[in-house]
Amino acid sequence: MNNYFMETHHHEWILTNKLGSYALGTGNLINQRKYHGLLIASDKNFTRHHLVAGIEEKVEWRGQILHLDSNNYSNCIYPEGFLYLVKPWLRPFPTFLYSALPHQNDILIRKEIKMDADTNAVLVKYTNLGHHKLHFTLHPKFTMAPHHELNPPGSVDHEHFETSFENSEEGCTFLARRAANGLQVCGSMRGAELTPNRYSYYNVFYPWEVMNGYAGIGDQISLFELNFTLGIGESKILLFADQPIAEADKLAARIEKRYAALPKPKDFPRQPDTEDTLIGSLDLNDNLLYSREDYLRLLEFALKDFIANDDIVAGYPYYGAWGRDTMIVLNALMHNPKNLKLAEKVLLSYKRELKDGLIPNMRAESGREANYDTVDATLWYVILLWKLGKYKRDKAFWKDSIKLIEEVLAGILNNYQYPFFVRDDGLIELKEEFAHATWMDVRVDGKPVTPRNGAPVEINALWYNAICCYQAMCDEYRRLAKIRYTPIEQITELKGLIRGSFQKFWINGYLADRLNGDTPVEEMRPNAVIALSLPWEIIGRDQMRQVWERANAELYTPYGLRTLSPKDFRFRKKYYGSQRERDLAYQNGSVWAWLLGSFCGLYMKLNREQLPPEELAEKLGEQISTFRNSFLRGHIASVAEVWDGEHPHFPKGAPAQAISVAALYNIESYIQSISAAPRPEAGTRIRRKPAKRKAQ
Repeated sequence: MNNYFMETHHHEWILTNKLGSYALGTGNLINQRKYHGLLIASDKNFTRHHLVAGIEEKVEWRGQILHLDSNNYSNCIYPEGFLYLVKPWLRPFPTFLYSALPHQNDILIRKEIKMDADTNAVLVKYTNLGHHKLHFTLHPKFTMAPHHELNPPGSVDHEHFETSFENSEEGCTFLARRAANGLQVCGSMRGAELTPNRYSYYNVFYPWEVMNGYAGIGDQISLFELNFTLGIGESKILLFADQPIAEADKLAARIEKRYAALPKPKDFPRQPDTEDTLIGSLDLNDNLLYSREDYLRLLEFALKDFIANDDIVAGYPYYGAWGRDTMIVLNALMHNPKNLKLAEKVLLSYKRELKDGLIPNMRAESGREANYDTVDATLWYVILLWKLGKYKRDKAFWKDSIKLIEEVLAGILNNYQYPFFVRDDGLIELKEEFAHATWMDVRVDGKPVTPRNGAPVEINALWYNAICCYQAMCDEYRRLAKIRYTPIEQITELKGLIRGSFQKFWINGYLADRLNGDTPVEEMRPNAVIALSLPWEIIGRDQMRQVWERANAELYTPYGLRTLSPKDFRFRKKYYGSQRERDLAYQNGSVWAWLLGSFCGLYMKLNREQLPPEELAEKLGEQISTFRNSFLRGHIASVAEVWDGEHPHFPKGAPAQAISVAALYNIESYIQSISAAPRPEAGTRIRRKPAKRKAQ
């Protein structure tokens, strides 16, 4: 296997819609995860079902046969369609260019995959860009199972599938329903003829599942054969949906329109090759495929992948809506005024789920009840209400939000329902049974891997910031409404107390990760960076700079921040192995991309009044250059959850994580605002203001 195979093998593309459905795969279309497939359909509760795994694709020309598809088996890949792949493109939608062997301009087939925004429907489009008429035979491969599950070996042979189809002069339609669970796949293809059949694909192997310690062998089934020809320059579209397709042409047109205005890579093969130059025009040397402006548009589109059911999906393919992740993503989305209505709608929806002063950590999903095992999600929520109010500048919003925040903060201050409390020194302390109630929440055998019992550093910085936001909202409401409004003194008087108590975290030029009583627990983690990147400053600038410099030296990598310093004896350099082994590494050394947002935010806070705008923008750009260049070169379609703690290279965890993309988008938005700021005229002296404590 050549280097190009390995390059495409590890890069994943993703399509999503407004319902939480997705399509996911690798750059060479070999399914490595059980979640890879063309249509994984979701409902409004984020209950998802894997419906279509792929398509067996055979192309004939003058007796020569090309197979475009590839299946993993435990001892081989068959057929070897990846050999015919000339080049894939991951954005703005997955596109694959195939040719005969050796690759030639005579035979060129472009395959595109797109998803409808509003319904669970996927489009697969084939275009003949070569010099000869081609004949296609397709066998759609169905799974029709919950997306976390596989069909056990031999199971589909014994299942009853109800099928119906119709051929007409225009083309064909079909429906397949699995009797055992009622799941169905509907399809339509203009210009194709359908023949019923029944092919089973036994023991399809998913190596990435096996590597993670899960079952990785499952069966697929084909129930139909589609035959059609493609003339030179001709395209045909195959549609899959989870409901009958009433007007296929309109649906296809709507899906195509969704992506039409998005930028395409510079070497995208648009037209039939009439001069035998298409393959030679492709960039196979890893040059930049997009302009900076095009990249920013694609990055914004990538962030919108996570907007579904008027909520935020935490990550694909594993997660639904999570409170903490939602707040962090909304913080990035609000940079664009077009997203303010969505942000307000989501925030108000969480208001309805407040329970004893907390919003849920994980909303109800797939039949599971919501859980409230978090404190920080609610504190982020308060900060977001303040930020939204600053954009809206509406006294009615301020009034309603102040009442809501008073309920939240009073609920925290007087909490008796959850295992945490506000100490006499103003700090929030988590009891031992609530030691998982921060973003470092993974547990093994019911016990937190990174226990945060005591007073966690970022929780208390968020607590301080939430109170500052509340007082600022009261002040602004009083100014806008021109009435006297006095905040609750029991809450606001905590500001000075918390600020003074926060010095207890300071030890050896860094912030302790938590306090056990008044004793600092000296663990070098990124939570100190999160704490100091927040809008309201809680310690002095000199201390803040020391924290950033140590984090830069020990935690920073091009892919994010490590969750533990490599100098710590508990540091785990690889995120690899069984669920237990991965959980032990998850927040004990693994690199998280979302932490770049806090890291760069703290850097900007420390340097925006000291550096010229161009230099500040350049420095921030350097800190995210790996991800930026990966998008510009077409290597990635999203940003994954975690990387190995040592020499990170391959993404781990969820391949598309909302807070990871949000962090990159947030930083790029800051860079854009810096770059767009008015520049002083030539000869004008730039005055540097002394540093002040203020909210950003």
